[in-house]
Amino acid sequence: MPMKRLKYFTHQFLREQDFEAEQNYHIAMRRLHNRSIHGWGVVEGLAVHKKNDKEIVIDPGIAIDGLGREIILANQVTRDLSSFEPGSYTYITISYEEMLEDSDRYSSGGVEGYTRTTETTLVSERRHEPVKDGSVLILARVRINENGNVSDEIETHLRTHLHARSTVTGWLRLPFKPVRLEPLRVGGKLVPPKQWDPSVEFTVDVASAYCDKGARGTMPIPVPPGASKLKAFRICGTTHGKVEVELVRGGWNSEANRSEQKQLAERRVERRAEGDGFDEVIELPEERQNLGELHTLSIGVIAEGRTEIWLVAARFE
Repeated sequence: MPMKRLKYFTHQFLREQDFEAEQNYHIAMRRLHNRSIHGWGVVEGLAVHKKNDKEIVIDPGIAIDGLGREIILANQVTRDLSSFEPGSYTYITISYEEMLEDSDRYSSGGVEGYTRTTETTLVSERRHEPVKDGSVLILARVRINENGNVSDEIETHLRTHLHARSTVTGWLRLPFKPVRLEPLRVGGKLVPPKQWDPSVEFTVDVASAYCDKGARGTMPIPVPPGASKLKAFRICGTTHGKVEVELVRGGWNSEANRSEQKQLAERRVERRAEGDGFDEVIELPEERQNLGELHTLSIGVIAEGRTEIWLVAARFE
């Protein structure tokens, strides 16, 4: 449906619905921009803290909900959780709300109405986790301990933080600049590979990396802002020996509220003929594609024999 914008001309008679249409056009376009470009979640602030055994406080801050509406909490808010039973949880949420205030009431010449609409916020405590569709934003989950008091630990892993949506399409070229993996000793003993020459390493050139006898290294993969999935990984080059690649997702799993170290994929390339290159594309299965807000990505590469790596790339969504 096309958007209509008011067009003015001299001697035009403007009525109430004309002024409302003017406001509604700009509100709708701003909210469309918010949810299309930025998404939804907490922009800044809105941290939840324990105040005492029965109360918590929410700091001022800004968020955007799933409809693109701005949620602005201008002052710190205190909430009493004494009504929740011991051993239970409560979800602290915030949402957009509009209201009419008596201070803005107009009454003259037999006409009554309100001259302002107040855009405000609604902070709530819920016994059950709300649906994460953006209509209500979860700020924290608070545990009420066995004594009926607020726990010292405020869980924030269910909170959604707002990031600009990713504009990356297709393959994202990554500069291959690995950090050398040193031989690892546990209890004074060298773990495999035992016969590793610490002098061999990747030499990084302008467009590629190469080694003569062999090398081993690891490199972080920068995740574009707003990317929620890693669809595929790609590595291209030549080798006269063997190349082993491991793709790992690490960091913090905010859904499970724990650290993570998960191998997403591995690939092995054997010796190639003179001048023959390799182009290895690893398509990730659906269950391994997801990226949380606090996840990290890295690759580990072990090369044996003369090897050149010309391209490392990832495809995000």
